[in-house]
Amino acid sequence: MDSTFLARCGFALLALGGAACSGTAARSTLTMSDSAGVIIVESHAPLWSPEEGWRLSEAPVVTIGTVEGADEYQLFRVRSVRRLADERIVIANSGTNELRFYGADGTYLFTRGGEGGGPGEFRSMGDIWVLGDSLYLFDFNQMRITAYSTAGEFGRTFRVRETPDGAFPFPEGVLPPRLLLVRRSPPDREFNAGFNRDTSLYLRYTLDGELIDSLGWFPGDESYFGSSQDFTYGTSAPYGLHAYMIAAGELLYYGSSDNFEIEVRAVDGTLQRLIRRPIPNPPVTAEEVEEFHRNLEQRQERMSPIWRNLYSQMTLPETKPAYGRLLVDSEGNLWVADYSQERDDEGTWSVFDSEGRLLGSVETPTGGRVLQIGRDFVLGIWRDELDVEYVRLYGLIKN
Repeated sequence: MDSTFLARCGFALLALGGAACSGTAARSTLTMSDSAGVIIVESHAPLWSPEEGWRLSEAPVVTIGTVEGADEYQLFRVRSVRRLADERIVIANSGTNELRFYGADGTYLFTRGGEGGGPGEFRSMGDIWVLGDSLYLFDFNQMRITAYSTAGEFGRTFRVRETPDGAFPFPEGVLPPRLLLVRRSPPDREFNAGFNRDTSLYLRYTLDGELIDSLGWFPGDESYFGSSQDFTYGTSAPYGLHAYMIAAGELLYYGSSDNFEIEVRAVDGTLQRLIRRPIPNPPVTAEEVEEFHRNLEQRQERMSPIWRNLYSQMTLPETKPAYGRLLVDSEGNLWVADYSQERDDEGTWSVFDSEGRLLGSVETPTGGRVLQIGRDFVLGIWRDELDVEYVRLYGLIKN
């Protein structure tokens, strides 16, 4: 009896009545909960055996970027990168506000956009979102979205209308057939001294910038605040909780990072599935506390009095967030990064299949940021010891 049969047998019996097959292969549980039909998938161990895991190629298959050379290969403040269906690579190079197109082998093809406020131009490039044969980019400085075709033809520019209370919505992604996922924070917020957690309202808009409806309020990111007689001031909280909402295909994935649980929702916000791992949040170690205070002492002289006062009162939490960023690959597998205090130092990802079962873990090179995962590739941005940026595409090898 092979392990695939055992795993399926374990899932089927547990879903029906809580029984389990014998053997070690059925190592995750699938249970149905409440009358709303929300599926809870709780994984206690990976389904992959050690020889079944996925891994990246030892060296990049494609590299774009150079220390010296032609301008079109020098990258500066790359904001986003996407591999298209025909294997061309598109880079949002925010240092020059250019949308650059490269061949499947990394050969430069052409550039669109550029610095400015005219049609098709940018002042602060954001993420690239691909929907069908269109590319969408949000310009934070001009508060507008620009659409190009995947062939590089300028389409249109439009603004997302403000919400009824006057808050400006922040676009987060696109959904089929022609929907825009938008986030905004409360317009009037009060913070107390110490750790505070924001809340975010997620909304659905048309791809013409018109509000459709609300998906509801969700916990946001955690900050640390201090106060003086005149004002309140804050900063991102060391080891503070972060929230993630991503649009992938016809689904939304949300995680608050309080514990290892990720919500899977339909595009209308209906909760469909909960993906869980019953593991504790990683602790903030004594060594990390010591390093925090040591770095703080080294920066004391360069701080203004108010920031010196803020950090002197700051205490670190006992535990870290349960996980880092979320990504969904082209096959519908959910990738959950291990938490890292450094934004561009993700290394280990837990991979869950489209049903929410833990398959195993995949290591990616540190010192970079993964931005897209395909059936057989991983694409992202990495920096070398000189802080030079490179877009790299690694092969994804599946045993």
